[in-house]
Amino acid sequence: MSDYSDAGSDYYDSDDASAVEGTNDSDFEDEPVPQSKGKNKSRDIEHRSLSTAQLQDLIDSDICQVANIVGLESPIVSILMRHFNWNSDRLIEKFLDSAPLVLHEAGEPRLPSGMSPPPAKRIRLDSQTSPTEFMCGVCCDDDPSAVFRLRCQHAFCEPCWKEYVTSKIKDEGQCTFRCMHDECRTVVDSDSIAKLVEPSVNERYKELIRQSYVSARPRLRFCPHPGCTETVSCPSATGSTLHIEVPTVKCGEGHVFCFGCGMDSDHRPLTCRLVKLWLKNAREDAGTSQWIKANTRTCPKCENNIEKNGGCNRIHCRHCQYQFCWLCMKNWSVHGYNGNESCSAWKEPEPDESSANAKQNLEKWLFYFDRFNNHEISARLDEELCTRTEEKMVEWQETSKMSWIESRFMRDAVDELTRCRLTLKWTYAMAYFLTPGNQKQIFEDVQADLEKAVEELSQLLEEPVESDTVKSLRQRMLDKTVYVRARHEIVLRDTADGLADGRWEWTVRE
Repeated sequence: MSDYSDAGSDYYDSDDASAVEGTNDSDFEDEPVPQSKGKNKSRDIEHRSLSTAQLQDLIDSDICQVANIVGLESPIVSILMRHFNWNSDRLIEKFLDSAPLVLHEAGEPRLPSGMSPPPAKRIRLDSQTSPTEFMCGVCCDDDPSAVFRLRCQHAFCEPCWKEYVTSKIKDEGQCTFRCMHDECRTVVDSDSIAKLVEPSVNERYKELIRQSYVSARPRLRFCPHPGCTETVSCPSATGSTLHIEVPTVKCGEGHVFCFGCGMDSDHRPLTCRLVKLWLKNAREDAGTSQWIKANTRTCPKCENNIEKNGGCNRIHCRHCQYQFCWLCMKNWSVHGYNGNESCSAWKEPEPDESSANAKQNLEKWLFYFDRFNNHEISARLDEELCTRTEEKMVEWQETSKMSWIESRFMRDAVDELTRCRLTLKWTYAMAYFLTPGNQKQIFEDVQADLEKAVEELSQLLEEPVESDTVKSLRQRMLDKTVYVRARHEIVLRDTADGLADGRWEWTVRE
């Protein structure tokens, strides 16, 4: 889908190695917190959410459209579409050019000219094959209760077919698999599968088909939220645009995620590639290597890194037994303390550029990562505080004139705080990669305004909530929530404009 995509798109597996590539009265009179609109609204990415049924209708429509053109049955067209990685244009072009070649490459059995593949049939033992003439090639049963013959005319007992197909779908997660006969390349079609397996297995097969379809469509992506079955279509989020926008979308169930990299979160304003780099550094603890350079010395003899674990400047390398001075790095036997040669033991050696850079990089990483992590922790603590307070406010609803809607002012505040802290933590990751200069200074000023407003709203959450002060607190919290939301929109809009205009300069190549 894109070079920046982190999320796995290999939703299914296939043993088809020949697939084509490329392809009431109250003292509380306030209204609910208004939403920002107009020119203050941050950039929205055009997208559409599809339910499972809508996605299946889209797939069926594509198959039906191709089937009408090539004159084949839908189950066979479905196989051909998967063979061409759901590239209908390429399939039609190749098919009209040489239909027999396309069918042969997809593993379809050779048919008489002008005939479409017949539907799979269930053959009873008393029809064309007598019990004495048939033996299942898998289990060697010569008296099976039922025999199933695929369109390639290879027949096996129905229990063996059922076990084979069920295993391919449930255990191996495949939606494209071949006939059980060793030399046969015919793919088992959807109608045959529906006849052979339980309904639950057939539903799993359809799910694998949908996963195959979405994985082949760069403009489609499943919602990554656990348990969510929605699919989002986002035509504008392509690989060429991911360095100038962050395609944040929302599925039909209200889950927000990044369409570009598939992260189950809104990581604006940082681009997908830099998010991937930031998380990689965090996972690998980028500070570790920097700490080694900043707090260790290299043995002059064996060049192993050594950490000083005592106050004495006499260092004994355990690798090569070499002894040297921690400060001047000279051999200890000729050190000034021994009277052989003068040594500036109390002066640092000549500045080491790599060591100085390591210390600076370490301090920079720790500065930004500490603030990144702090907003994650603070959001969790704000949520816990709100949960405790809401329990108390439920009691007040029973003894006061406060309605349920009026008592939600704290929940609205926490929801906005959570969104803002999510943005703020990623602004620190963004600042880490920004090149120092006027643009970064302006960015940090806007960031500081939002952070100040967020902390003021967070402090309101910690005020004691009493029945005689709740009206005043509610009004102040509503006003501050509106202000915070406005500052949040400013940050999102300014950073999005900067990406689109190419205003930001990075310390790494974008």
